Amino acid sequence: MATNIFGYCDPKFAKVENVFRKLFNDGWEFEGASFSAYHKGKLVVDLKGGYSDSSSNAKWKDNTRTMIFSSSKAVGAICMAIAVDRGYCKYEEKVSKYWPNFAKNGKENITILQIVNHQAGLPIFDVDISIEECKDPDFIAGAIENQTPLWEPGTKYGYHAITYGWLVDQIIRRVDPEKRGIGQFFNEEIAQKYGKIKFF
Repeated sequence: MATNIFGYCDPKFAKVENVFRKLFNDGWEFEGASFSAYHKGKLVVDLKGGYSDSSSNAKWKDNTRTMIFSSSKAVGAICMAIAVDRGYCKYEEKVSKYWPNFAKNGKENITILQIVNHQAGLPIFDVDISIEECKDPDFIAGAIENQTPLWEPGTKYGYHAITYGWLVDQIIRRVDPEKRGIGQFFNEEIAQKYGKIKFF
């Protein structure tokens, strides 16, 4: 349990601080973490706590650096939420409604929500993909279309660490009226509107 939780939290966002502390107190966060949030351009939450290295008792500081690993998955989910909010698609709809070739090899009933929730059974590709092929959305679309789910979609969760971004990108390309990829969609709909954020 971390006793060194510190930082700032606007009283209107006290629930966020309570959850942050609970993660440590209940043992979900056993090292260290930080969380910041802005609302209408104003910093409303900036919390830190725990250890940057528990083996040496090095406590988390204001300037502790950390790996972000899969934070882009949250960005992908936000882009998908924007698409749903604007009526471009619905979470409960089948991916194949917008992407007919996706329906091959047992994927015909996979919903957009199952993609977002890591329930599609598509956590990896059966084929090796080169760096050049990674840059080709048509190649990636074909690789996804030819993939067979590793489990019956919707029956269990499995972290789609490798494929999530490409799956969401391909759906965004098809539901967005402007047919933008997720990088362009994010940059135009979020980054340029809310500050100089460069993520993709």
